[in-house]
Amino acid sequence: MTPVELNNQLRSKAYSLASVVAAILALGSLLSGEWLMVGFAVTFAILLTANWRLNARHADQPAPMWLSHVIVGFLIVTTLASLVKYQHTAEQWCYILPLIAFLIYRIQIATFLTAGYSIALAIALIGYYQGPEKVQLFFIYLLSLAMTLAFVYLREIKEQQLRPLRRTDNLTLACTREYLIQDLDKEVQRSEREGTDLSVLALSLDTSSVHQATQEDKDHLLHQLGGLLHENLRLFDSYYRYESVDFIIVLPHTGSKEANKKAAQLRLKTRQELSTRESTVSISIGVSTLNVGDTAETLIANARKALTVARSKGNNHTVAYLDIATTEEANLAG
Repeated sequence: MTPVELNNQLRSKAYSLASVVAAILALGSLLSGEWLMVGFAVTFAILLTANWRLNARHADQPAPMWLSHVIVGFLIVTTLASLVKYQHTAEQWCYILPLIAFLIYRIQIATFLTAGYSIALAIALIGYYQGPEKVQLFFIYLLSLAMTLAFVYLREIKEQQLRPLRRTDNLTLACTREYLIQDLDKEVQRSEREGTDLSVLALSLDTSSVHQATQEDKDHLLHQLGGLLHENLRLFDSYYRYESVDFIIVLPHTGSKEANKKAAQLRLKTRQELSTRESTVSISIGVSTLNVGDTAETLIANARKALTVARSKGNNHTVAYLDIATTEEANLAG
């Protein structure tokens, strides 16, 4: 099971459990005759159930986020409306919003959202809320916010501790950049020892494929590209996520002619399999091949230089470093 599938499965279970809790809350409100609270709880249960089904349906790719945005928006509107106009109905739901925000969104977005919500909550409490438990409500919210921030802090510390130990990138399933030089050094030594060829591809999504994409769409596209590379490379080839939308591919036992052929194949597959009616997806590739005196660092640098030239030509191009070097030598000789 891929990390994306596992994440969607866990999110689906969380939403299913939360929808059951919301349904029980609706039933309790119904028995106590709190009709407005019944409406809030039923709506919340319906949104959670819909999100549960949506995550279950998109098991093999990042689930769309629009319904999660609706749930967060519903909580914001419901809790603030309860403080301002419909008091003693759903204002206690404000406690869970920071936790949900940090579970759904990236930490920067969640921090901005929570800060804005906290200010709006304080203004609503001071200016509109008339209940005697005003101070108690605010301090319980601050306590829940502090617990949420502590949880997020511990989660980030754990992520930082585990990151050096991860061999693969969760999103693309490519090897992480930390292992690239070490692995490529071994391949260079093996090629020199056995007298075999070795090539490196520097691959990048073209700017036109991602410049208007949301972060969610970009992540989905990178996930698809990672799967395409996995399916179209040999068992002994390896690929690494080098930068945000850039990859380095190591091709043992591969000369310059075969490397250029593989680059053309990957460009064609990407255009055919990842493009949609709305947008055309393409990649550009730089190729470098092992020569006498080359190291892992120079192979990567040469491939990246060739990639820069390929991208300067526009979309969907391959450039070999050998051609660049030959042109430079001819210019110097001239």
